[in-house]
Amino acid sequence: MTGFPSNGLSRFGARIRDERGVGLVELLIALLVLNIGLFATLGAFTSGGLALQRASHVSTASAIADQEMEKLRDSSYATIVLLQTPQTTNPWPNAPDSRKYKVVAQATPFAPTGGQAMEQVTVTVADVSHGLNKLLVTSSSTFSQCAQDMSSTACGGS
Repeated sequence: MTGFPSNGLSRFGARIRDERGVGLVELLIALLVLNIGLFATLGAFTSGGLALQRASHVSTASAIADQEMEKLRDSSYATIVLLQTPQTTNPWPNAPDSRKYKVVAQATPFAPTGGQAMEQVTVTVADVSHGLNKLLVTSSSTFSQCAQDMSSTACGGS
């Protein structure tokens, strides 16, 4: 008898060389790799969407803070001094994204060395939608009586 010996080792080798079912295994591996790629892409889109939503809220809050600061720049120094007691607007009316924002404006007096008394106004905007109180933006600016009232007596003249 010539040929391969008929022992268990040669049958095992023949089974390993047999290609039946290999296409199915390759297909399963390809599907697994495809699923991993799809889930990674889905995760990237989801986190990107959340980042855009957060950026939208911060952008709206920044616009609200800027609008409040502009109102103060158009007001008199006496109005700004009254802000030493915090002024809270909750909810802020007419938010463009229909969310609820709490706006707090507070003035803190200070006098630079050898200078005229000034007020530092801080405007904070927080998201209070859905029971949250998440601080989104803090904006500060300084105000002097001379710059606000633009009178000669306010600027040290007679």
